[in-house]
Amino acid sequence: MSDSFGSNGPIALTGATGFLGRMVLAELLATTNASIIGLVRASSHDDADQRGSETLQAALGRPPTSEEQSRVSWLRADIEETRLGLADADWSRLAATIGDVLHCAASVRFDLDLADSHRINVDGTANVLAVATEARRQGHFGCFHHVSTAYVAGHSIGLSDADYLPADRARNFRNTYEQTKARAERLLRTQAEVPVAVYRPSIVGGNTDTGFTDNWNVLYVPMRMIAKGQLPVLPVGGEQLVDTVGVDYVARSIVHLATTNRNGRVGHHLTAGEHPFTVKQFAEASRRIAELFENEPSDPELVPPARWKLLTTSVAVAAQAPKRAKKLRRWGRLGVRGLKGFAPYAPYTSVSSRFDNSTERSILENAGIKMPGPLIYLETIGSYAIGTDFGRDPIVTELPVADLAEAGAGHQDRELSI
Repeated sequence: MSDSFGSNGPIALTGATGFLGRMVLAELLATTNASIIGLVRASSHDDADQRGSETLQAALGRPPTSEEQSRVSWLRADIEETRLGLADADWSRLAATIGDVLHCAASVRFDLDLADSHRINVDGTANVLAVATEARRQGHFGCFHHVSTAYVAGHSIGLSDADYLPADRARNFRNTYEQTKARAERLLRTQAEVPVAVYRPSIVGGNTDTGFTDNWNVLYVPMRMIAKGQLPVLPVGGEQLVDTVGVDYVARSIVHLATTNRNGRVGHHLTAGEHPFTVKQFAEASRRIAELFENEPSDPELVPPARWKLLTTSVAVAAQAPKRAKKLRRWGRLGVRGLKGFAPYAPYTSVSSRFDNSTERSILENAGIKMPGPLIYLETIGSYAIGTDFGRDPIVTELPVADLAEAGAGHQDRELSI
């Protein structure tokens, strides 16, 4: 275990109750000696302790030991409020105690309006930064570790580094999530008082070994629709890149990099780098795995943006057909419902952005932290998702390894390491 991360005092961890935050919490306990103060939104201190206790057990996948319990405390706090909604005494005590911040909390919704997304992702970051700034002034604070997203690069084309930020204009981003996460980074990178390290994962999927997830957004929405025969058409454009990494890989990477690099003002890409899979490979794998699990999936036709726009317009018109045209009206309304669920993710089927992770990959691989090949990983998360009916069944139905291997034969980059 390393003593450097958290040696200045306890780590204030936000977002511990979330999908990634729980994995970060478990990794901190497993690989550092740090004490952790989990900041959780709750109605009371007792409620915070209860939520924290449940989070800790979920993070570990078992009851915590007494030593693990002693290293984690929980504080009722709200990042959307000034001074985190804390009483003066609690605020002063927190600022006098913490040695680092690891800020995982955020809204990851793509369809929030800009004001709401800004309040959570930008103002929330500023509120957490305020306590770090006060701790820094007291002379005992190390670094503000901020979890961002590689997609702050927006509509960039080609290879971008982990410090690139486009201008703050809506047209440069796919949604308010990307734009406000970029704003939060800009806030942290332009202040000079507190050292900052930024971690930019791409799309965070399930565990690299088991495929386990309990977060069924983003990648899993079109996967579910394909598996259930509900997505006959997919829009594609550009290079169709889908950059996805495992939640365990991201958590291990953040903690390792935070432990080994304490200088601040550093951006890190936690991504597939130059070799993500494509929308076509995603659709083919989803269909193939669904068939192996005896589903009747879609075999989506990949269409360019102009045709997709025409199709969505046609569906909307059909939904408004006269009542006497029952079949057409019903088809249109079902189509509108499906398109509404898919709409926030449609822009990610036309991505030409690649994220330079060469420096991080070298550091992490030397530490034994490595992603599997992209199609192997896709097969792992797809098998777990479809085999558990997207979390509805507690145990994935087992398939012979030979079945998966035979069905995936012909993919020449199956063993490609990223």
